[in-house]
Amino acid sequence: MKKFIKKHKKQFVIGTICLILVLLFLLFWLFIMPSFNGNKYGDRLKDEDKHKISSKVISKIKDMAKDNDSVSKVDYNKDGRILNFIITVDSNFGINQAKEFAANILKEINDDDQKYYDIQFFIDSSEDSKDYPIIGYKSKNSDNINYGIVGG
Repeated sequence: MKKFIKKHKKQFVIGTICLILVLLFLLFWLFIMPSFNGNKYGDRLKDEDKHKISSKVISKIKDMAKDNDSVSKVDYNKDGRILNFIITVDSNFGINQAKEFAANILKEINDDDQKYYDIQFFIDSSEDSKDYPIIGYKSKNSDNINYGIVGG
């Protein structure tokens, strides 16, 4: 064996380097890049089954919009651990009234789920308005909704 290695020293070194590079690539692929093996959220959604937002809750929120003449519609979607509510209101609907409507939506979501999800409210007017759009955001670690005006 030693004689063979001595005779083919150059090829042996190149082969050994290639083998090491392949092993390093495999280690990199398996341990540094694990997101290719699963979903984009990794293990951040592991307790999601305990915090399902039921269609009953969403229906109740949408019914709240139907009961309010100044709110034309409420759309909902969930993206990972973020609940998004897109609220369309009349341009004469005051900002404080819109914030109150968002707070009422929040009351429909139980406290345990509020501590699991971040919640965003995108409030826009069906017509052009100097007051809209505004965005409300409630972190899972906070009890308050923080608002910002979009576009200024």
